[in-house]
Amino acid sequence: MSNPYTGTVASALRKAQLLLGAHQQAANEQPLMDAALLESAVTQLWRAYRAFLAEQGHQLQLGFAAGAEPDSAQALAALVSQRGKFSGDVTELVNLSEDPQSWLSRLSGAWAGLWQLSLSTPAGPAGAANVGGSGVETMIPVRQLDNPSARPLEAPLTADNLHQWHQALVELIQRQRAQSQEW
Repeated sequence: MSNPYTGTVASALRKAQLLLGAHQQAANEQPLMDAALLESAVTQLWRAYRAFLAEQGHQLQLGFAAGAEPDSAQALAALVSQRGKFSGDVTELVNLSEDPQSWLSRLSGAWAGLWQLSLSTPAGPAGAANVGGSGVETMIPVRQLDNPSARPLEAPLTADNLHQWHQALVELIQRQRAQSQEW
């Protein structure tokens, strides 16, 4: 039985690789183009990761319907547990996603950062930020330092980070696929 998610993983990884190559060729020529290519590469890496979660779930015969694929390593682990199964590969994915210093957490933060519309916290009674006469916001963005579970700011969106995340994801996928073939 072939896995319907394997092609999506490969396609998204290849697209990310092509986007990073295009970024390298066009680097510093147009800042907006640079940002667009990097953001597109993050999207493809996240898509590959999500498809790999679904691939793992399919491999473990968890029986989820198309469109109801797990959206996180924790969701995949919950499905594995509900079915009375165990997977060291899924445990590794959960551990990576919960380690704030891991490449996967940094990729997750970058993905989440794409959807964050503002880096500052609204201030004042109406939620308006303090803006001086120059039109520059004068407040320093607030970070909650006393909560260890608060997510750190996302990793900078740089080509170096994206290359590292791409390589780490490729290595993880290859290693876990190789281990599953041994069974």
